[in-house]
Amino acid sequence: MLEFRPGERLLACTFSFISGFVDSIGFLYLGGVFLSFMSGNTTRSATAIVEGNWPLATLAGSCIVLFLIGVVTGAVINRWAARRWDVFRAREAVLFSVSAIFLITSILTVVGVDDVAILTLSVGIGATNSIFERKGEVAIPLTYMTGTLVKMGQRFADTFFGGRHIQWVYHFILWASLSVGAIAGAVTYHKLGLHSVTIITAVVILATVVNQILRARRRKRGLPL
Repeated sequence: MLEFRPGERLLACTFSFISGFVDSIGFLYLGGVFLSFMSGNTTRSATAIVEGNWPLATLAGSCIVLFLIGVVTGAVINRWAARRWDVFRAREAVLFSVSAIFLITSILTVVGVDDVAILTLSVGIGATNSIFERKGEVAIPLTYMTGTLVKMGQRFADTFFGGRHIQWVYHFILWASLSVGAIAGAVTYHKLGLHSVTIITAVVILATVVNQILRARRRKRGLPL
């Protein structure tokens, strides 16, 4: 996180919040299946197979496949945009594609196709993993926090040997953003049901637009992207 600018770190925390929000909605709507936490879905599908609960195994497996489709979609768009324009346009292209997927999900919710809408969310969340991509690898994880917690613990241990506290604090903030998003998603879902998807879609679009405006200003001033 330290090698990224403050604005980029804020964007990462925003989408970590979004990931937590969406995962809570999916978990509550699907009855214990995740939209972004694929380790959990893998365990759910495995135990369901052993127990002979094929509907649960199919549901959890479907979310894994859809999430993977989203990851591939985001990665393809990232690489296409980098070749078509430049590497600095890739993030913007991914953000616009994620916004489009979330907008489609909201429309499906409005017209009442809830089961399709909730699964489409998993595609959108999968695609967000290419927002912070460097040399084909995820630079900042937005949808899974195990690695983030490990790094936080390691950097905290480093402080006993002369390390800087800020190095583990940034990882904590990223994890906290997902946690707050999960709480907000659960509260909103209990109040609005699946219509809470429209609220998080608005957040995604707003983040995309603000990012575009700020990057356009930096380009105009000749600042690094």
